[in-house]
Formats: sequence, C-alpha cells, structure tokens
Amino acid sequence: MRPAATTRAAGLALLLAALLPGPARAGNKADAFEGKIKPISGQLYLKAGRLELTPTFDLSFNDAFLKKYFGGVKVGYHVTEFLSVGGTFGMGPTAAAGSAVVCPANQGCHPATRSQLWQVPGAIRMMAGAEVAWAPVYGKLNLAAEQVLHFDLALMAGPDYITHDEVLSRDAAEALAASGGKPTSKATVGGHVGLGVRIYLNRFMALRLDVKDYVYAVKVPNWIEGAGNQPRTDVQNQLFFELGLSFFFPTSPRAVGGGT
Repeated sequence: MRPAATTRAAGLALLLAALLPGPARAGNKADAFEGKIKPISGQLYLKAGRLELTPTFDLSFNDAFLKKYFGGVKVGYHVTEFLSVGGTFGMGPTAAAGSAVVCPANQGCHPATRSQLWQVPGAIRMMAGAEVAWAPVYGKLNLAAEQVLHFDLALMAGPDYITHDEVLSRDAAEALAASGGKPTSKATVGGHVGLGVRIYLNRFMALRLDVKDYVYAVKVPNWIEGAGNQPRTDVQNQLFFELGLSFFFPTSPRAVGGGT
C-alpha cells in the first residue's frame, strides 16, 4: 500500500474511533445510575374490598368569628379501587377567632363579647353524615432517587346532619348573658364536598389530608323596618381542613406483582 493511502486509512480509523464510544465508556455511564432509581410499575397499595377506619382532627379556617376544633372518625368501604362509600362523625369545642374584634364608634376596639358572638352563625357543635368518594388518580413520586412515595387523590361528597347554637338577636343575646344561660342547640340538614389526598405509609396505613366545604342553612334574626325582629335564612359555607390516619382491614391485601 502506498504511504498516502496508508495515512488516509489510519486517519479514517481514528475518526471512527472518536465518534463511536467504546463499550467500556458506555458501561461506566450505565453503572453510574445502576441501583439508584428503582423501576416504578403497577399499583402496590390496593383498596378494593377493604374497610378503612380513620381517626380525624378537623380545624375550620374561613370563619372570621369562630374557630372549630373537632375530633372525629370516618369509616369507608372500598367497593372498587376508585369508589368508596362510608360515614363521617365529628364534634368539639368552638372558640372566638383572633379576628373577632368589635370597634364601636368613638370607642376603642375590643374582643367580641360572649353575647355578641351569639349573634353570628357558625357555632357548629356536631356533624354526622354519609360520604361517597371517587379516587381516579393514583401516583408515585421518587424522593431523592431513593424512596418511592405512593398517593392517591379523591373527590368526595355527601349529606350531613349538623347541630349548631341558635343565632340570637341582640336583645335576646344580652338578656341570656345577663341570666347566665346559653343558646339552645338547633339541628339542620346540609351537605359537603371535598378534595383529599391519601399518602401511603405501608400496606395497611395511610396519612389523609382533606379539605371540605360544609354547606347548610341557618335562621339569623334580622331587623326589618316596620316589621320588627324577623328571621332570615342564611346559607353558610364552613371550610374545614381535616387530618387523619387511616387503617385498612384486612391489613394484608392480595399480593401484587411487578413493581414498587
């Protein structure tokens, strides 16, 4: 072979070697990620045919006058992986909110008195209801490329039986406070809608975070010129944040293959 041809052949060989990575280099790149991120496939945490029991804590967050602190429980049966039916119950104390401040004309501002709080709606004492939930979303997240977080998202709705303190007129509230009494309890029927997320801790426990809007009607005294003290019906929207820890029964669902 002539020297020129030999030189061209050697140059072509060097060019091809530079453009095509060697097996050792490719192997090193693959080894850098091997074992770091586990494959994700399938739904590991199954709910169909299982009972879910959840102790709950509820806190209201949109009432300018009254804060509700409820403890409760919810029970649900999962008909399918996406559909469940159940019941809810919650009750607890009500306290004046930090923003419940009265500022009379030509006077300094001061916290609302007990009789003044009796003149506004929102003093819920107990809620019990039914609930249907639909959980169409099941997801997984890699945490620091080491752990997989499993969760699902659900929409929920249902009717409720709600008890609350009677809303009083100013004169009635002041007279009741002077006598040392308390407002009577009233009952009404309402309903709720909500959005929740379930974060799985293992096969039989999950952390629950829900936001719910409870809607119900309440009679509120309203002074009407020439008609005296006439009540009106006011529709209430009470927003609650609910934190719960779910337990599933049976604790061991059927085995699932193919994923983490």
